[in-house]
Amino acid sequence: MAEENINKKTGAERQAEVLVAALERANKNGGTLLNAGQKAMPQFYDKTLRITPVNALVMAMHSDNGEFKTNTYTMFNETHDRSEAVKKGQKGVPFVWQNLNQYVNKDNAEDKISRAEYNSLADAEKAKYKVNPREDVYTVFNIDQTTMSHVHKEEYAKQVEQFGANRPTDEKLLRMDVNKFIQSMKDNLVPIRKDATGIAHYDSKKDTLHIPAQKDFPSYADYVQEVTRQIVHATGVPQRLGREGLSVDGVKTPSEVQQHMEMLVEEIASAHRMLEFGMTAKMRPQTVEQLPNIISELKADPTMAQKVLHDVNRTIGMIKKAENGEKIKLIEKPSEKRQQAWASQFPIDKVPSTFTQISMLKDDEGKWTLAAKPENARTFAVHPSREDVSLYFDMMKNDHDETHVNEFKTQFAQKYYSLVAANPEKEANIFRSNASQDALDLISKVNAFKTKDNKILLVATIGDEKQKSVQINQSQWQRMWLADDKQDYKTHLAAILYSDVLAGKLEEMKRSISPDVEGTQLHEENEHREYHEEEKRQQQQQQQMSNVPPIIKQYNDLKQKHPDALLLFRCGDFYETYKEDAVKASNILGITLTKHSKRMDEEGKPLKMAGFPYHALDTYLPKLIRAGERVAICDQLESPRQKISQQEENKQETKQEVKEVVTAQKEERHGMHR
Repeated sequence: MAEENINKKTGAERQAEVLVAALERANKNGGTLLNAGQKAMPQFYDKTLRITPVNALVMAMHSDNGEFKTNTYTMFNETHDRSEAVKKGQKGVPFVWQNLNQYVNKDNAEDKISRAEYNSLADAEKAKYKVNPREDVYTVFNIDQTTMSHVHKEEYAKQVEQFGANRPTDEKLLRMDVNKFIQSMKDNLVPIRKDATGIAHYDSKKDTLHIPAQKDFPSYADYVQEVTRQIVHATGVPQRLGREGLSVDGVKTPSEVQQHMEMLVEEIASAHRMLEFGMTAKMRPQTVEQLPNIISELKADPTMAQKVLHDVNRTIGMIKKAENGEKIKLIEKPSEKRQQAWASQFPIDKVPSTFTQISMLKDDEGKWTLAAKPENARTFAVHPSREDVSLYFDMMKNDHDETHVNEFKTQFAQKYYSLVAANPEKEANIFRSNASQDALDLISKVNAFKTKDNKILLVATIGDEKQKSVQINQSQWQRMWLADDKQDYKTHLAAILYSDVLAGKLEEMKRSISPDVEGTQLHEENEHREYHEEEKRQQQQQQQMSNVPPIIKQYNDLKQKHPDALLLFRCGDFYETYKEDAVKASNILGITLTKHSKRMDEEGKPLKMAGFPYHALDTYLPKLIRAGERVAICDQLESPRQKISQQEENKQETKQEVKEVVTAQKEERHGMHR
């Protein structure tokens, strides 16, 4: 685009100005917010360009504010290409464009390349780059702000006739479109019922909309707008988008400003749908009454307008999904009965009432672990049940009440404190190693730190020698901040990471203290022991090779078919990555890299693993793609089974196949495009 680029701040301020001007106009005319002339949807003259809902709204408001004849816009430079010009003193409208055409080197921010250059690179080179999303803001002008009406009179007249105000409306087609829209909302978003009370409303207990009969409204347009407005309202409840301005069953009382923001979201988002129908959008009388206060709040805080437009964009996005046939599932919050039953499992009066730290993280074997520190007591760790882990993350994801969440976390920690107090053997060892005291004494200095490229490294001095730094994962880093004695934890972590070095040092010490007279004999004994140890090691390796689990054999087979792709391998409720793919995924996504305590790879080494819950695919997949990875998604052909023993898991074979290979060219399918 060669158009004049304006900075983001100016663009945001101009969008706020356009919205305030539209509300001031509505305040003067009795509440007509948008499209009084029933013009066509905003478009660009002689140019096919995707216009987001917010851009469309701002353009239509700008057109109404200026009393322009159409919602047709043009780029600044394009007016010159047509031998036209923007009239002197005209103020355009900001058009926000999500630019995903630039990639930046992960290690050198100055090294930037285009999408075309990125696509021409080999996979190894692509891995060095990540997409660099950029928000460009351009000023665009309505054709009435240009000299088109004088320079190209016939073309201008054609635009007004086809897309301007007071165009002939096919009432039958309009009603068909409205009925189709309402039916799609019933099927995919929220149940809609006829209501005999004469008042349109949302029933939060039943999650249903109740709409009076069409004949009970002053006009068909009033009926359509109120239905649309109620649909927008239903998107904001906690089980969907969870907008702050809604009070459901008295659970929370939003502030006056939050209520005003919700009013605006409902009016503006429904206005967008009225614009698509080619109808005029009017505000509720209740909203019109509050307009002076709302306008004052917007002028005092220009960021408020941006927050409103952001919520409008999310709302329209959800409605569009439902309109296109996607079923919008409610976010399930743990029921009060479930929580009460859970909390009753332990005596509240015998455990600490306050915890200074409560965290859920993975141990080195990939097991979810609760680490909690009671006030004035040491930190403890324990492996919660699978059901409790699910409940914990349900609460963190779905409950928007901070006080409620903190109460739940305290009860969660209390339950497992009680469990560990009664059964000390159940405490998980995540802060110490099994290293001997002699080995620990050799570690004189340990330091853990983050690098500029967000790697987490640990370096230790063993004896008098400073060792080469080694990378640690996010979970190991988190544990350091939870440990009662951070230095002691780092020492034990170093003992694990430098176990080979420590073993060598201890062996040297043994040899140095052995009498010379016994040297030959000791040497022979060592050789004899090493021979048998090597023989034993080879036997174990052969056995391990023959005992590679079926699931790993499947992984290897699929990896051979897709050698240049990172495999996301569905195992029950998780997508797992193995071996070098696990290392890549851990670095890109910031997830824990673990080594399985029982599963071995072909070399007889603990299997490297990194994974995430299957329902988080839409969160993690874009990150992998933006990092330049080609991703193969492997799904099970049968439903995930209940957790079984490791021995049974190794023996059974759940058939897997690659369902989809996702590349940067397929970003749009997963919501990663502009």
